[in-house]
Amino acid sequence: MPQVFKSNDQRYLKMIEEVQDYAIILLDRDGTILNWNKGAEKIKGYPEKEIVGKNFSCFYLKEDRETGLPQHLINEAALNGRAKHEGWRLRKDGSTFWGYIVITALHGDNDEVIGFSKVTRDLTERKLAEDRRDRDARNIALQNKQLEEFAYITSHDLQEPVRKIQTFARLLEKNISDEGQVQKYLEKINLSANRMVTLIKSVLDYSRLSQTQEQFIDTDLNTVLQAVKEDFELLFAEKDVTIIANDLPVIKAIPIQMHQLFFNLIGNSIKFNTHEPVIEISTGKVQDKDNDEHFDSEIDYLLLQFTDNGIGFDQKYAGQAFQPFKRLNSDYSGTGIGLALCKRIVDNHRGYIEVRSAVDKGTTFEIYLPM
Repeated sequence: MPQVFKSNDQRYLKMIEEVQDYAIILLDRDGTILNWNKGAEKIKGYPEKEIVGKNFSCFYLKEDRETGLPQHLINEAALNGRAKHEGWRLRKDGSTFWGYIVITALHGDNDEVIGFSKVTRDLTERKLAEDRRDRDARNIALQNKQLEEFAYITSHDLQEPVRKIQTFARLLEKNISDEGQVQKYLEKINLSANRMVTLIKSVLDYSRLSQTQEQFIDTDLNTVLQAVKEDFELLFAEKDVTIIANDLPVIKAIPIQMHQLFFNLIGNSIKFNTHEPVIEISTGKVQDKDNDEHFDSEIDYLLLQFTDNGIGFDQKYAGQAFQPFKRLNSDYSGTGIGLALCKRIVDNHRGYIEVRSAVDKGTTFEIYLPM
């Protein structure tokens, strides 16, 4: 025969006890646990005999207990009648779950607070799904931004070999009867075409990779510099450019991005120069980084400097130099995105870039990269 309840109170308490999808707990005024339903045992892992008499703060992470979150919640419930919160909670076995809790103040005959009810729902699956969506959205946004930069880098880098092919093709046409000149210009055209093929292959390889450590390989900066010199061969001859560089190191880096970094910085120095450009590239080791927020004190950094003898600019505008589409001198053509890409490349390598300059006294770019 079915059990007969003596009162509505017994029926209500039995109903709460049998609920399994929600942890329903009765607390005294200090947060001590007075009773425990099956849902609480299922979600939190404690049988009733082990948990009754303990403070409900044991369900909170150490950092939450240290900041006083459990006490704050029952204080809020006592003051306002109810307190809500979402966050990571602890089970008996030390694992965590994402709990949504509602603490409600219980009042006596004189309207004084005599305790609290606490209802917890396990929303871990929802939380993980939301985190995945947020992570996917961030990845998509990052990939879209990288795609825009990628498209610019590709078109920007391809201009030099295409320009060289066009120039040498015109020279070949003018000297078609000179076998020696024909052979010379054909070799130049082939070299430029091979450079395009290499660049396109590198770009395609890069586009297939996610932003992971797989892209970071041993990269000889001397090889990077030589490739950029070859790209700028015609412009170097036209502008009488001098490059002074010491022996550059091998670092863990993304080669195509290092090429773009050198290409943009050297191109910038050539553009903003009214006489024969002299560009000095030097390296060093960073000292006294402990008190600088830009550096991790436990990591060694390479200092890579690009110094030129160009027109320079007022140092007060240095903060604007790396902003996309910001041009510090309107007398020169360009999109203003080159230095912004340099900063993005350095950021991708977990480094830091800054610039020092003075009007008519040249510019120095300092790049700090983890060794």
